[in-house]
Amino acid sequence: MKLELDREGVFIPSFNGNKNLPEMDKVIVRYKNPTLSIINRCRKKPTAKGIANASGGIDHMEIIIEKDDVTTIRELLVSISNCSYTMDGKENHIVSANDLFNAPVQFSPLYKEIGVEFDRILDNAEISEKN
Repeated sequence: MKLELDREGVFIPSFNGNKNLPEMDKVIVRYKNPTLSIINRCRKKPTAKGIANASGGIDHMEIIIEKDDVTTIRELLVSISNCSYTMDGKENHIVSANDLFNAPVQFSPLYKEIGVEFDRILDNAEISEKN
């Protein structure tokens, strides 16, 4: 079996009406397609937690999968295009994970949206039907 895979993917966030902008003005996020080692660094092994009832017996079990948005974004983010802000008369471009982490709080929705999309990509890493 031979799979045909792309090295990178593209994501267009909806942050701040971005999807309605002209193509040349849209914020575009490029990301690495995840590898098994990236998934292992971004997701800790699931832990099971038993919930006891009043009589001391196990009522039910909860499985907890810890997700680390910072690590996930650092691992997957290749670049961000067309994203900037002006502060104190100086234009600042957000092109990398570090730039995003150091951006003003107004970019928090973009950070969260990228984190959710990357989590979805990690959780749904399957072979596409074209293969």
